[in-house]
Amino acid sequence: MKNNSPNKLFIKRLLALFSGGLVPFSFSPFDFYFLSFFSLAIIFYLWVKTKTARESFILGYLFGFAMYGIGVNWLHISIDLFGGVSIFFALFFTYILIAFISLYPALVGYIATKYFKSSIFVSLPILWVLSEWSRGWVLTGFPWLNIGTSQTNSNLSNFAPLIGDYGISFIVCIAAISAIKIFSPNKIEKIISLSLLIIIFMSSILLNKINWTENTGRTLNVALVQGAIPQEIKWHPNQLKESYNIYTQLSDPFWSSDLIIWPETAIASKYHMTKNFISEINKKQQSSNTFFMSGIVNDDVTSDKYFNSIILIDNKHRFYNKHRLVPFGEYLPFRKILSRPLHLLNIPISNFSSGKKTEKNFKTSKGNFGMSICYESAYGNEIRRSMPDANILINVSNDAWFGDSIAPHQHLQIARMRAMENGRYFLRATNNGISAIINNKGKTISRSPQFEKNVLNSDVELFSGETPFSKYGNIPLLIFFTFVFFINIIRRDFF
Repeated sequence: MKNNSPNKLFIKRLLALFSGGLVPFSFSPFDFYFLSFFSLAIIFYLWVKTKTARESFILGYLFGFAMYGIGVNWLHISIDLFGGVSIFFALFFTYILIAFISLYPALVGYIATKYFKSSIFVSLPILWVLSEWSRGWVLTGFPWLNIGTSQTNSNLSNFAPLIGDYGISFIVCIAAISAIKIFSPNKIEKIISLSLLIIIFMSSILLNKINWTENTGRTLNVALVQGAIPQEIKWHPNQLKESYNIYTQLSDPFWSSDLIIWPETAIASKYHMTKNFISEINKKQQSSNTFFMSGIVNDDVTSDKYFNSIILIDNKHRFYNKHRLVPFGEYLPFRKILSRPLHLLNIPISNFSSGKKTEKNFKTSKGNFGMSICYESAYGNEIRRSMPDANILINVSNDAWFGDSIAPHQHLQIARMRAMENGRYFLRATNNGISAIINNKGKTISRSPQFEKNVLNSDVELFSGETPFSKYGNIPLLIFFTFVFFINIIRRDFF
């Protein structure tokens, strides 16, 4: 037995790596969503059969390292090609992030084995979702590869308006645990597990028949313009006018529509330095009554602050200033500590200011627009701040930072989840793809090809009302988790 022990340990760790490495393939562009169940069932089973918290930690870490190592390794592309550092440092910084976020599944295994071994089947789904939720806000958060988001093409997506993507993660975890327990020698456990799977399946079908929000009967004809300006040249001073001409020519046929949208920083300059461009757009807007939006840098010359923004030109100029900034990409956390070593390494540092989180909407005569910029769409709570006032959700993005990787596909899938959660159409205008028009059920009506000049032109519907998730967010789920843990502690202490 002792001779076989190291072999068994090796096989368990190999299984943890293998199952973690499968998870990214449940997300777009692969969309093998069933792999999420399969992978979680394997790691949960390994944790159940592991006796020591230390070994559960190692298994969880290997699972997480494979999952994130494959799923978000595209981060090095932006650091290497556009961050001004060598490939060595780009890979090093990517490794540091992956090594850090791999701690989340590792801690799930450790805590479950050490403190909840007697109720591990109940605790694992809750601990997993709490780890995802924590990862979404600790150190500003990195809510990428949430298991719930992998289910946009499955029937479980029908739970999104009710409990959001974290809630769907919980459902997937319950299904994974139930799949394990079906093979239990205990007949009662088998029956309960099979019943849970049937309830989940039937509920997902029934939920599809519920319309949580109402069609207002109003439509907008929108044009999402994709200029496909290479990121390498986008910010060159002599490229500004050429980029503007490209976007103008693409937009010219659509000045009879209700709304034209250019992507994030399509006008690659500060607002006060683009008066000539803006005045030309003003003239076209006034003669057509078409509303115009574009990403731009909004600078406050009085306070020397500047913002990653969206300008809306209707009968005046209004701005939405991005609230949720990307750490290291748009601002430097722990600036006093990190600015000097990064400066010595010749790493460029952006210094955008954060907009007010309460200013999320443009209220116009054509509808109420819920706004977000790029990475903000990854945060369910960030998007639901627009609700219930928003009739439609609009996001401008720039995924050119990540080249021809899986990142833009994952980002589009996240946008689909936000549409489902809130029961609203979601317009996604990007610099080089994937631009998309998504309906209130999360279905992609039309999408652009990547790396090509393109305009998506379509009628979209405006909705009103709010889903349970729009109204309450993750609070009911967190209350439920607290209640279950409280009952578990009482049962353990007094019974």
